[in-house]
Amino acid sequence: MTRQTFFNGRGLLTAFAAGAIFLGWFTAEPRLAHAYTVYTIITAGCHEKLTTDALRAVRLDPDPATAATAAPLPADRNDRALIDDLEFTPADDMTDLGGATLLVGVRDNDLKGRDSMDLSQLPLVHGDPGAQPEHCLRGANRQEPGGSEAAVNDCRAFILERVGQALDGLDATTGKPDPTNRTSLPLYLALRHGVNALLPTYYVRMGQAIHAVEDSFTHTYRTADDMQITVVMDWVHEANGNLVEATDGPPHSSEMDRCDDPDDIRRQKRVRATEAATAVLRTTLDPNQTDKMAAVEAILNQYLSYAPGSSLGYPEGCTLANHWCDAREHKFGNGSLGCSMGGPGGRSAVLGLAVFLGLLAVLRRARRRRGRGAMVGMTVLFIASLLPSHAFAQPEAAQPGFEATAAAAVAAVEEKHAPPPPVTTPVKEPGPKDPSQMALGAYLGGSGSYSYAAAAVTLGARLRFSKHWAFGLDAEWNPWIAINGRTAVRAGAFNGYGTVILRLPLAYEKFNLRSTANLGFSRLLIDLYGAPKGSTGIYAGLSPLGLEWKMSRLFFLIINPLNFAMPAPQLSGVPLSYSQYRVTIGIEVYGG
Repeated sequence: MTRQTFFNGRGLLTAFAAGAIFLGWFTAEPRLAHAYTVYTIITAGCHEKLTTDALRAVRLDPDPATAATAAPLPADRNDRALIDDLEFTPADDMTDLGGATLLVGVRDNDLKGRDSMDLSQLPLVHGDPGAQPEHCLRGANRQEPGGSEAAVNDCRAFILERVGQALDGLDATTGKPDPTNRTSLPLYLALRHGVNALLPTYYVRMGQAIHAVEDSFTHTYRTADDMQITVVMDWVHEANGNLVEATDGPPHSSEMDRCDDPDDIRRQKRVRATEAATAVLRTTLDPNQTDKMAAVEAILNQYLSYAPGSSLGYPEGCTLANHWCDAREHKFGNGSLGCSMGGPGGRSAVLGLAVFLGLLAVLRRARRRRGRGAMVGMTVLFIASLLPSHAFAQPEAAQPGFEATAAAAVAAVEEKHAPPPPVTTPVKEPGPKDPSQMALGAYLGGSGSYSYAAAAVTLGARLRFSKHWAFGLDAEWNPWIAINGRTAVRAGAFNGYGTVILRLPLAYEKFNLRSTANLGFSRLLIDLYGAPKGSTGIYAGLSPLGLEWKMSRLFFLIINPLNFAMPAPQLSGVPLSYSQYRVTIGIEVYGG
């Protein structure tokens, strides 16, 4: 089998490799222990839902004094910019400074200032052995016997520590959350990205405490009424692949993380988690409560106390041998595709997409090869795939003329795809008949960014100074797109800049090559946290290699597949830049 017939073996290997990598990436279980999940584009906002219900209940408390203490906090312009740029959408009655901060705090245990879609960093957050009490999971040294009780105590200690810090954020006179008493919290925003946000201390710390309270219902096995903990789950050893269930406890279960009430067991856990979170909030915001720490401890005794197996009729305690005191939760697992992937339908869709990408890899490799063998091979392979299978099962003697027919088919395909004869006449360019003459023109283009999501519409003037140099002035509207944000498309920035183009004319081709550089200013059109609307800085751009397609005697079609743009509308204070890797397509028109 030669290189000029059928398909190239390395092309097929590329196809299988692409398909295998793609399929493996999608089907590999994400090593993330979400417990009740926080909102992302692929996970439900369980923590946000439970916490919203809890704060809403306190704000509607029959006691007017408590309801007044929990009233919404006003947000100034900078606070409002932060709330509008969150990676999730709070309920309408949670968009005040207090409600939004409580939700930011409850998300912090899982994110720690990271992008909610950063799968390279979040496993490091969730797998930190020292941070397991924040999720009511057992630490690496909390082994049986006695590991569950110790883990419960660790969780309670974390909650009480955060509640104590939250109480320091209350006004000493009124008992209300003090909006001027603020804590710096690392936070990732939809457009502003990583910031250190100054937020009301009470709501930041209370959110972190409530996260652990809520997780205590999804990371533990409990008594039938869900009021006491019998066994604490393990994540650290499971993530490291060295879990010994008899000593390390049962593994974390993503099926327990659901808050959509798929059955009575998980519905009751959600209800109890909301009850406990509401009780902690109500107690700390009750102006008539004199010893709030003692009252919170009483709530933890009610909802987060440890029940030994002996109290359940298992003298030997809860162990793997007795299925952890025959816990109802022990039947729940992690599902076939991990925390965020679905059932058979999802698997077949992934497999189909993997095959599709594999075929694209073969075609791409075939197009890169100057010879016709690879393309011919793909064509023959496609034709062969349409034939009935028994056509290949019969011996060659039973198929007279098969070789001659196949050879004729290959020859016909080769003739059809033979390259055209070389062009010996120059291809005329848009503009003056003499391409070395100076010419005035205009440019209209559009761009899409595939790094920080954005679009751009550009209008400009052009001066083609010589065959090799052109200059321009451009005005650009650059809306920014928030994948996870409250508002998907926002006004972004206005960019104005000068343009320098180095051209490489190809007289006998239908296109020319070019490199483009831009330098100018960028003006912010929206309020962002720490960067008010109207901030003005610099703009820089570079397209190292682009094409001028000679579409007619009037205009070029301009294609810049690798365009780097960096609007930086704020340079003082905390600088703001929004770097973009763009694909740009436009039309350049010249007179003459």
